[in-house]
Amino acid sequence: MLTVILGAAGVLLAHRRRRALAKTALGAAIACLIVAIVLVVARRYYLDHLPPQVQSEAAAAAIFDHLLHFLRVTLRTVIVLGVVVALGAYLVGPGRMARGVRAASERTADSAARWADTHDVHTGRVGTWTADHRRWLTIGILLVLALLFALWNHPTVLTVLLLVLVLLVVLALIALVAATGRRTRTAGHPAPAEPGSGR
Repeated sequence: MLTVILGAAGVLLAHRRRRALAKTALGAAIACLIVAIVLVVARRYYLDHLPPQVQSEAAAAAIFDHLLHFLRVTLRTVIVLGVVVALGAYLVGPGRMARGVRAASERTADSAARWADTHDVHTGRVGTWTADHRRWLTIGILLVLALLFALWNHPTVLTVLLLVLVLLVVLALIALVAATGRRTRTAGHPAPAEPGSGR
């Protein structure tokens, strides 16, 4: 926990927070990968140097694996989480590939919004509000998922992948609703009247 707090403080105090976040995440992933490799080597060394009175190598291996089970799960989880966070930090940056990915996703959302418009499917004020507050909505969902991960009891690699999937689905939904809102605004579609407004 102290390591996480220090890492977060370092990122917040850094001049380039996005780059610091990516480096911190990758550093944590690499460190855990090194520890995982050391554990594999230590396991092999332990089994190759069992005392003569130990008659079952399989039993000794089972005991070793049982004692280090949660550590191995934690290492794998941090490795995957570090790679995911570093990749996310890169994709929001100014890199050519990152810009290309964002542009492709925006074109896809705009195409879906055009299809919805031709079929008289409009999001009205919800769409325009989402387009105006998209940045804060994105930050909000990131904070909610980060809190959910922090409160998750014994998170695993599947936990990380599930939260990433949820994040991608929600971001795609936000992008789609925002695109319909932008199209509603540029096309001049009137927003639906509120009940009781008399219009």
